[in-house]
Amino acid sequence: MSAMTPQEALRTLEAGNGSVRPAIFLLSGDELLIRRTSDALTEKLLGKKSPGFNHVVMEGASAADVAEELLTVPMFRGPKAVVVRDPEFLLSKRGRGDALSKIKDAWNAGKRRVAVNRILALFAKVGLGVDALECPDPEMLEDELGIQLEEADADFLRTLADYCRSEGITAPEGGAKVLEDLISKGFPKGHTLIIEATQLDGTNALVKRLKKEGVFVEQKLEQQLRNLDIHGLCTELLQPFGKRIDAAAENLLKDLCGGNSRLIQGELEKLAVYVGSERDVIREADVRLLVQRVREEEFKEISDAIGARKFREVLHYIDVSLAQGEPALKIHGAIAATVRRMLEDRVRWSRAGMSPRMTQREFEARGLPLLKQECEARSLKMPHPYVAWLGFQACMKYEVSELVRALSAAADADVELKSGGQPGQCLTALAIRIVRKG
Repeated sequence: MSAMTPQEALRTLEAGNGSVRPAIFLLSGDELLIRRTSDALTEKLLGKKSPGFNHVVMEGASAADVAEELLTVPMFRGPKAVVVRDPEFLLSKRGRGDALSKIKDAWNAGKRRVAVNRILALFAKVGLGVDALECPDPEMLEDELGIQLEEADADFLRTLADYCRSEGITAPEGGAKVLEDLISKGFPKGHTLIIEATQLDGTNALVKRLKKEGVFVEQKLEQQLRNLDIHGLCTELLQPFGKRIDAAAENLLKDLCGGNSRLIQGELEKLAVYVGSERDVIREADVRLLVQRVREEEFKEISDAIGARKFREVLHYIDVSLAQGEPALKIHGAIAATVRRMLEDRVRWSRAGMSPRMTQREFEARGLPLLKQECEARSLKMPHPYVAWLGFQACMKYEVSELVRALSAAADADVELKSGGQPGQCLTALAIRIVRKG
């Protein structure tokens, strides 16, 4: 089924609407946004005064654990809401990129059972159990699950293994079929399942079933900075404080935080407290004073802007990076790496006789087999097909001769920066030589 808005999902719970109350809500997207929708649904289901009595929150649970909880009679008479947060069993094998970070966060917050449940569920996807925590294989974990292990991470996994053994914890049962059967049969009267998932595996059979049988809500913030609009989020988050933020301050906050709603929320709360009762408006000077750089995508934004040949955007991201204290040589390195990669791609596709007017389907049919062959010969990882397609589109906006001149310009800029040249002037001149035609 198509995704509903949070408001539409809440309306399905309104009494007297003539429809059967749905028992499943699948929420996907930004963590803060879906958490707020989940809380609103729970309040609607259980009421404001005492939602905690029949409100069960599960983290690191298996599908079998969820099914068991849905069948359990609530502590008090009345409806029951089972909220499942970021379930591993609904993610693809490689899961989320920050999987290990979330496990560490849970462990450091004292949620030890949640941490070990998550790591065991993650490992179970590739047939690993507690023993694999003792002697983790970094290469296999990176290839199969997308987890990059540092030396300290291996020690952390061994700590988790010790905890599992001391508590008698073994690998969780999958239980997907148990939950699917329960969905087919129907939950006990008044029991509702709410799932909060920052990511979903669209090919997962259980995900498809949940979408079909329940209400699906997708809430995501735009990750491309140039398309990101945080005005509505800022207005909503500042409303309880009786504050608002002016346009210049909002734009700077967006540059500093990007599309991370949790970061935006924390910074806005800090800014609201700072301005206090003296005034109602948060200004650009307040943001400059209190908010440090927390967004990590500047260099990706520069790369994307170069690929799109958008000169003003390249200059904007260079200015933002310099203003936030990034070393000029680090910014230069990111630009040079982008040009080098685009030149390599452009030469490859030119030799293969591929045209800039080629469709995505044609590229996948002709280009991907060629790219796979090259990656295997050079022992490189094959990029995601869509990422490869975006790279093809970017490099095809340039001629090979333009990218050769751009790489030469990057070499000149490197010498100039290391000889005491002004960072802003050097990088601006480099952007002009790369992006502008003629």
